[in-house]
Amino acid sequence: MKISLIAAMSENQVIGYNERLPWGSLPNDWENLFKVTKGKKMIMGRKSYDSEDRIASKSGNIVISRNADYQVELGFVLKNSLETALEFYKNEEEVFIIGGGEIFKDAIKIADCIHLTLVHAEFEGDAFFPEIDLNQFKIVYQKSFLKDEKHAFDYSFIVYERA
Repeated sequence: MKISLIAAMSENQVIGYNERLPWGSLPNDWENLFKVTKGKKMIMGRKSYDSEDRIASKSGNIVISRNADYQVELGFVLKNSLETALEFYKNEEEVFIIGGGEIFKDAIKIADCIHLTLVHAEFEGDAFFPEIDLNQFKIVYQKSFLKDEKHAFDYSFIVYERA
């Protein structure tokens, strides 16, 4: 199984503030996310699940929570750890881990690929993407975009693969 992370972060590694994306909407980022993850199952932490910016896959979703009594909606499965989530999806070709910060911190150690939208600005935050060790990952794709009438910030799409 290929383990892929997908996230958007700022120059100072912020991925969230008060369970929201601090830069607001970047329509091309959402379009890219849905294109890259189409038909794939997703794994997310409870805070990402609870977020107003929550995304979900029509193919299947796991929410990780240590609270065994936590209730999830139809279309989601509750698991208590990243390991049990990956075991549940062990027969999948590829799964996407979509956040948040704690899940990314554990998952980056075993990730095969990282799809990152880098927002070229700094924000206050309370959730962060872990440091990417460039000795372990190499950039295989990068494309930059300038802000425009639909995008308030410059941003880049970057894909890393484990070296």
